[in-house]
Amino acid sequence: MGKIVGLILSFVLIFTVSCNEKPIEPFELSIADFNYSLSYSILYKVSNEKLTIAFRGELENEKDSILYLTTQLPKDKIRQLSQINIDSLSVFYSNNCIRDGDIKSFLFSKSGKSKSVSLHNYYHPKLSPAIGMINEIVPDKFKMYYSKNELIDGMKRCGEIQIIKSWEVNNSKQ
Repeated sequence: MGKIVGLILSFVLIFTVSCNEKPIEPFELSIADFNYSLSYSILYKVSNEKLTIAFRGELENEKDSILYLTTQLPKDKIRQLSQINIDSLSVFYSNNCIRDGDIKSFLFSKSGKSKSVSLHNYYHPKLSPAIGMINEIVPDKFKMYYSKNELIDGMKRCGEIQIIKSWEVNNSKQ
């Protein structure tokens, strides 16, 4: 009798786990981390399948090159990124109290749609965790500068947050 109960529980567990392993919706999220003073950027591309880091030289005759590639990604975090609704994202988020600092450009593509989003010294609860996930995966020399606590504290102290839903709506108001 105990073996039968154990066998039934095993089948239930296997069925439950297999139902939770739905395929991850295909997407690509690119994050450009610019170094304007040295005329280059590092492009981080994460998808449902892989993470690629590329050097992009901004000077004439400078070639782009792949610095890092992995397919070993945390499925739970990749699934969260794939579930972001592109239409819910605005195009620009900024802490206006800081003029320089942490500026990241995101390009999010999914289901035939793409949206470009800029974060200027701003913690975004859906996009910013992608930076933390990437930093957990990559070797130290490829980590992006990122401090969730500093960004959130800076936003709380400032009180001058600017969010632009779309460039078309913003330009028509001016």
